[in-house]
Amino acid sequence: MSHDEDVFWNLVDQFIQRANDACDDADPGVVSAALLNAAARFNAFVVATASLDRKEYIEEMDSSLNYLTGRYREILRDNLEDYREHYKEYIRADDNTDESPHKKE
Repeated sequence: MSHDEDVFWNLVDQFIQRANDACDDADPGVVSAALLNAAARFNAFVVATASLDRKEYIEEMDSSLNYLTGRYREILRDNLEDYREHYKEYIRADDNTDESPHKKE
């Protein structure tokens, strides 16, 4: 793993730990909404500061929005799938429900 990859995963772990700690004083849904809002604000800042000027920023807004929302969707899908596959390990070991959401009993 490269240095940049190490830095990246360390930052991910730090943000998750900070969010987990915040759940001691706030509902996880509130923490999630705050984290999502913070990511959006920071990403807007990154896009703006990467632009040469306001004109370029305006021209790049749609492509940046498409890229960032697309990446979020991919990453979220991957993580939702990971939790589906490891639900008993991550959340509830005693869950005996069928994996099919459409099974009739």
